Amino acid sequence: MNRQSRQRHRTRLRKFGWRWRRNPLRRRSDVVEAWLGVATVVLLCATPALGWWAGSSVDRALQRVVRTENAQRRLVPATVLDPPDTTTPVVADKVGTADPRRGDLLRWKSPDGESVYSATVPGDIEVWRKGGIWLWTDRSGELVAPPLDSATAATHSVLAGTAAATSAAGFLMIVRQLVMWRLMSRRLTSWERDWARVGQDWGRAGAGG
Repeated sequence: MNRQSRQRHRTRLRKFGWRWRRNPLRRRSDVVEAWLGVATVVLLCATPALGWWAGSSVDRALQRVVRTENAQRRLVPATVLDPPDTTTPVVADKVGTADPRRGDLLRWKSPDGESVYSATVPGDIEVWRKGGIWLWTDRSGELVAPPLDSATAATHSVLAGTAAATSAAGFLMIVRQLVMWRLMSRRLTSWERDWARVGQDWGRAGAGG
């Protein structure tokens, strides 16, 4: 680095740090603005950690849900009954499906094998596995929604962490803009007072202007 480059570098540093040095032009609002910039940078650097913490918290909660639902729900094989019996009760509303008339009449047993069920089941809750139809049921044999899987839980955790970090950064920038607006308002008011005081003698002979 030659002498001219060093001189330019020192000049940039002096321009950047003038708010930190005592000088006649520095006001209290300039010091507040400088510290506000430092605080903003530090907090912005902390937002990824906040996102990681939020994502980890959500992941732990959802993984507990995954373990609980997998422990309480079972896949049982089902047999298609043909022809369908219109008098068979429909249980589609128990799992929140739309049109039960478009499903199949199925028969299945409870996980303990003690109870037998038959009902019209929508195709969107049927699970095809090992060349046959399987259904998710609780321990008593009633139809339930499929349990939450680990991949879906991890995806929700990543989205939650990203949303938390993004929201925190956005909130921080909004607060900074509000504080800057307040500082600028006070700065302009101070300038107006100074100009009003100086303007009383502006242009007069012997006023030192």
